[in-house]
Amino acid sequence: MKTIGNSKRRSRRSRVRKRRALAGIGALLLVLCAGWLLLHRILSAPPRGARRAQPLAAATVVPRATPKPQRWTPSEVARVRGELARIFAPVKGDGRYSLAVIDARGRVIYDDHADHAAAPASVQKLIVSFASLNLLGPAYRFHTILAAPGAIGDGDLSDLWLVGSGDPSFRSRDLREGVATLVREGLHSVQRVFVDASAMSGPEINPLWSSSDANEDYQAATSAVSLDGDTAEFRVYGTTPGAPARVTVVPKSSAIHASGTIVTSSGSDDVIIAAMETPNTFYLHGTIPAGVEEKYWLPVHGMPRYDGAVLDAMLRDAGVTVEQPARAGTAPLASVVLWDHRSKVLPVLLRHMLYISDNHYAEQLMRTLGGNATNVADDRTGIATELQFLRSRGIPTPNIHLVDGSGLAESNRVAAITLARILSDAELRGDGTELYPLLPEGGKDGTLKYYDFTISPARIHAKTGHLSDAASLAGYVDTDHHGRMIFAFMINDSPGDPDEAYVRAVDRLASW
Repeated sequence: MKTIGNSKRRSRRSRVRKRRALAGIGALLLVLCAGWLLLHRILSAPPRGARRAQPLAAATVVPRATPKPQRWTPSEVARVRGELARIFAPVKGDGRYSLAVIDARGRVIYDDHADHAAAPASVQKLIVSFASLNLLGPAYRFHTILAAPGAIGDGDLSDLWLVGSGDPSFRSRDLREGVATLVREGLHSVQRVFVDASAMSGPEINPLWSSSDANEDYQAATSAVSLDGDTAEFRVYGTTPGAPARVTVVPKSSAIHASGTIVTSSGSDDVIIAAMETPNTFYLHGTIPAGVEEKYWLPVHGMPRYDGAVLDAMLRDAGVTVEQPARAGTAPLASVVLWDHRSKVLPVLLRHMLYISDNHYAEQLMRTLGGNATNVADDRTGIATELQFLRSRGIPTPNIHLVDGSGLAESNRVAAITLARILSDAELRGDGTELYPLLPEGGKDGTLKYYDFTISPARIHAKTGHLSDAASLAGYVDTDHHGRMIFAFMINDSPGDPDEAYVRAVDRLASW
């Protein structure tokens, strides 16, 4: 268990993983032995009334620090190194760790295994953010289109294609708007519906991700046609005590199958929605109080088929006749664009990703980098593009080993000096690709909200990272006399509380 400052709060991610880790296994075994699940259902339940974060609407530009920084004297450097060493000594243990602090000019102020690679967890998202801003550009947008062989004309289309480019922020409400646009233009009949996800390739789920996270919304599929973060929303409503609860899946889709029953209770709240072995098949169990509505987001798979079923249902609900079931298919180059949905610009997407540590955004962006560089948008080319870019900018990458874009895999390895130099490079160039305004403020925003820094939130902007045996923090802190400092801290297999040590270290740095 990790605590942050005096708040003793656990991150939502850690809480969800612990309470739902057995849910998928429990549901499968219940088919063979109902008693086993009843014994474990309390431990397996997701948090009550779980709420899934929605994309942030706009970016807020934070003013840069203005005081002219003083140069570090040798005695000051020696003192701060000693102070940080004392703070980190109890939490380093015998595990991997990598710690670095550099000043605004790029001078290394503190180095403790800074060139040793450790599991970075979600601070790894700084890499895909840095590469995306520079290689795709701040004005970059994703496009999701509805296309056909020709104009709608008399209202009948032989074929209708949903074509994606990898937009992680695309939502079912956006697709519904697209359908409404076509209906307003006279569409009333479609023979065949196709979903074109050919802009990306590779497995939807990284094989190096932990199978224990398979039932979690933060381990979602990666696809060119992403929809709702590649999750389905389950709305559970308690009716009359003793009667089955009402369960609705949003958006409507014939690709989702559910069995089992959630019973309405007079007070007990113990909802379990677990993914079965068959994709998009879920088992429902447990209880919910009468008159209470709760929402849960579960990952879905086989995105072309799933998206096709959603589009088919939306067309039919809008009064459009669809003659054949939707299927995967590639749109011809000569097809006509009937509707074009543009995402928000890249900095807005990155701000959302960095604020709530959205793994899905990171994976979609990494494959997009690969496709932009090589026309092959998969994990291998995305990672190669990131590494090539880092080296082209002179960023040191000692012992780096990346297997995904989000840091979700425990086998990723990154050195603190790599992250620190990324943050430094992004800050020094000042060409519209800064990371500073995209990061949450300490103790105030996003995943930094529950860190008990004693300094003003505006003085620290950073990215957090957590896995079961890894804790990390990397970002910027404005000091009293030495300007903006950059830090990157990663500790694996700690015998203590790294997060609390990080807070103390950043607070101490700020006082210099």
